[in-house]
Amino acid sequence: MVLSRTLEPESRSAIDEAVLYLEMKHEAVNQAFADDLVAGGPVGSRLIDLGCGPGLILIEIAKHDPDVQIMGVDSSTEMLDMAKQQIDFAGLLDRISLQQGDATTMKEFADEMADTVVSNSLIHHLADPITGLRSALRLVKPGGRVFIRDLFRPESETEVERLVSLYASEEPEAAQQLLRQSLHAALSLHEIRGLMEAVGMDATAARATSDRHWTIDWRAG
Repeated sequence: MVLSRTLEPESRSAIDEAVLYLEMKHEAVNQAFADDLVAGGPVGSRLIDLGCGPGLILIEIAKHDPDVQIMGVDSSTEMLDMAKQQIDFAGLLDRISLQQGDATTMKEFADEMADTVVSNSLIHHLADPITGLRSALRLVKPGGRVFIRDLFRPESETEVERLVSLYASEEPEAAQQLLRQSLHAALSLHEIRGLMEAVGMDATAARATSDRHWTIDWRAG
């Protein structure tokens, strides 16, 4: 039976989840995100990251491009507190700012304020994922880029467990369960392409980029 989407439970405290995310071994994934973003073309002078979490991808992007000013947005104050510490340790407080905000609305943020809008592993957290796409579209300037990466949902429980074993076997059980829940909550490539079409994006800009990720790299008209 093909797996249907199951939203993540909200059982873990915000601070516990923030600590867990920070401690998980995401270095290779974060590095690949920044590498692929820069390899895909210029990012401009202003970049916004929706759902920035503990800020590690912000730091990687800043290291790749010394001219870009970056704003990280997250709804969790605990995540933002940790992100500020990480950015301070990296000596990048002059180039990376942080704001609390709801990525599904971004109502306090101006239209077309960014040359590039990025997001990593946010979409699967949203009960209504199309809201994240709409926020990105509103924030990006004409001619700017939207670069979004997330997990895609496997077709079976067997594949879920294979991926958990392959990528999280050395993580604590709580982290393994977090990945398991994230895979169940993720969208398939077909589903994200359908949402892109619904908001006027070219669905061919989304493609599978690993055995567990899809990526959108789309330029606004």
